[in-house]
Amino acid sequence: MRPIAPLLAFGILAGAPVAYALDNSVFVEEVRCVGGRLGLTLPSDVRILKKLSKVLREEIGEVEKWEGYTAIRKTIHFDGMSIGIVEFSNDPARYMVTSAEITGAAWNRISPFKLRGSVAAAVALIGEPAKTDPALQRSYGSESDNVMVQSASGVITRVYFECYSG
Repeated sequence: MRPIAPLLAFGILAGAPVAYALDNSVFVEEVRCVGGRLGLTLPSDVRILKKLSKVLREEIGEVEKWEGYTAIRKTIHFDGMSIGIVEFSNDPARYMVTSAEITGAAWNRISPFKLRGSVAAAVALIGEPAKTDPALQRSYGSESDNVMVQSASGVITRVYFECYSG
C-alpha cells in the first residue's frame, strides 16, 4: 500500500473530496473550473460572486504579500456551495477560483453537472471518456483542473472542482 492510501481511505470515510484515487483520473481537455462546456459559469467580478446568494461565512487561509499587493486565499461558504478563491488587494474585482464544492441543487444554474440530476446525463455530457465509467467513479481533468461527481442510486449528490491556482 502506498503511503497516500491511508489518507485516501480517511478521505473516503470522512466524505472529503480527496476520496478519488489520484491515479484514477481520466484526461478530458475540456474540463475547466470556470468557463467552457465542462466548467462553472461564474461572474468575472468577485463582488458579484459574493452576491449570488447569502454568504454564510468566509474563511481566510493563506495571505501572501507581494510587491505592491496582497493575495488572500479564502473559502466562501454559501448554502449548498463552498468556493475557494484568491482575491487580490490591488484589484477589488479580480479573483481566481481554487476549488468549488456544490452540494445544493440551487447551484445547478452555475454548474454543467446538475445535483439531483442523473449520472447518465453527466456521463453523456463528459462524452466518450466517461462511457466506460457509468457510475462516474473516476475524476476527470485537464492539465490544470479536475472535476469529481459523487452519486447515490444513479443521482448526482455532490460535485467538486479542483482548480490550478499557481
